[in-house]
Amino acid sequence: MINKISEQASASQVTNLSNIVISLTSTIICRVAFGIRFDEEAHEKRRFDEILAVTQEMLAGFFFSDYFPLFGWLDKLFGNISRLEKNFMDLDEFYEELIEKHLNPNRPKSMEGDIIDLLLQLRKEQLTPIDLTLDNIKAILMNVFVAGTDTSAATVVWAMTALIKNSKAMNKVQEEIRKSIGNKRIVNEDDVQICLISKQ
Repeated sequence: MINKISEQASASQVTNLSNIVISLTSTIICRVAFGIRFDEEAHEKRRFDEILAVTQEMLAGFFFSDYFPLFGWLDKLFGNISRLEKNFMDLDEFYEELIEKHLNPNRPKSMEGDIIDLLLQLRKEQLTPIDLTLDNIKAILMNVFVAGTDTSAATVVWAMTALIKNSKAMNKVQEEIRKSIGNKRIVNEDDVQICLISKQ
């Protein structure tokens, strides 16, 4: 992410921070929760990003039936219902594929111990007070995937926006970072650990 922003800044290109941060948070969630890396497979990443973009558009979209139930037929007329149903089917297929990959005994090591693996284990061993179905698992994955991606990205974007609008705060943050890591050009993960230790 930092390299991409740096390249765009060097080429004097406009950087869409929202898209970059959403891509970062969705990649992190997929690695932690689903045990997969979509950043390594271009086709899968593109499909994944499209599903996420449509889902977020649907969540933020206007539906007549939400505000004027008597005019719900307008949602069908404008194609909102068919787009919503298609998005639901795409998400369901996406979660179904993830579950099938985790049920495969020859699955990669990265899929062991993630959220899906844990949920499938709870279902198999019947360790929950309710009967955990595959639909329940898909619903939990939906919460993790959609809520986690959007809210995390929004928090980072709003924090960056607040810093850009407040030059005093931005200068203070820059001074703290330079004081902790010196005059390095690029900050990496090891430097984040150094900053956290110095703050304690």
